[in-house]
Amino acid sequence: MRKPLTAAHTGCGVHPDNTLASFFEAMESGAHIAEVDVHVTLGDTCVLLHDHSPALHKYTYEELNAPEVRESISPDYAEHEIATLEQILRISDARDMLLNLDLKSTDAIDPTAKLIHRFAAQKRVFITGASDTMAAKYPDIKVMYNTPYPWLEGKGERYVEFADSVCRTARIGGYAGLNMESSTCRQEVVDRAHAEGLLVWVYTVNDPQEMKRLIGLGVDAITTRVPGLLLSINEEYKNV
Repeated sequence: MRKPLTAAHTGCGVHPDNTLASFFEAMESGAHIAEVDVHVTLGDTCVLLHDHSPALHKYTYEELNAPEVRESISPDYAEHEIATLEQILRISDARDMLLNLDLKSTDAIDPTAKLIHRFAAQKRVFITGASDTMAAKYPDIKVMYNTPYPWLEGKGERYVEFADSVCRTARIGGYAGLNMESSTCRQEVVDRAHAEGLLVWVYTVNDPQEMKRLIGLGVDAITTRVPGLLLSINEEYKNV
């Protein structure tokens, strides 16, 4: 049985999402992949941030990271500086940690690609999120195709059609695989994707029964806020 990689969602520990402290927790969790969110500031510095803020278009990174400015974005930044993608790539390089960079804006595509090339990180970085055109523009970077969600509400009988469509789109578009909301993932799409040479990643799964279902389907990676739980469940299937 195929054992999925464990992807630690940012904020998987006690520290706030997208902080350096949270990233260190992801690395120490034993997960294979650390997931973070990426925005870009004025001046094209890639920063770890989930929600859009008008301040991103108004300030450079240095200005944005001033205490009074960053705290206006979120109270979380009262005690934490805003992390940069460069820091994440530099820190993870020594550990050879895989990264899932969830781009929150297409403005982040080119600055992110520039950093990936600078750190020669193409083999350990996967892109999800606002990645339209990235796979074609940067074929050496692994980009996952974000499948529609909800896919075909109320039309479950058309799932095979959905599976064929998303796999065909991913293959033609030069994507490395599918990035799926977990409830939209079924055996048909996993089998079709693997037959096409595509990976299947699912997010964000915290329920143990859903983890077991997806492991049984043979998905390639599961993103979770409880990586320790997923790792222990995976261990149960070690000799299956």
